[in-house]
Amino acid sequence: MKVITARIEDQYFSDLKYIEREEHADRAEVMRKMLARGIREWKIEKALVLLKGQKITYRKAAALAGVPYTEMIDMAGEADVSIGYSMKELQKDLEEMHGNHR
Repeated sequence: MKVITARIEDQYFSDLKYIEREEHADRAEVMRKMLARGIREWKIEKALVLLKGQKITYRKAAALAGVPYTEMIDMAGEADVSIGYSMKELQKDLEEMHGNHR
């Protein structure tokens, strides 16, 4: 483990003390949890931005975010990230498939 030192705003310090009391945890444990949560959220946001910009694939986005591939697909859907396949294209493909099976 590494040790870090940071200055924080008074309000954040008050919030931190409140969380310590509520969680019945020491400051270091609370800070580790908060930092882990913040890093996870940042990674997910970064992955979604790169995915939306079509800079990375879904698999790479999932790896960056540290989540399963299927979860990344769900997250992308919730974030309204296009998969590069429009409803119009889907309709056309379905019509062609239906027509080819007659």
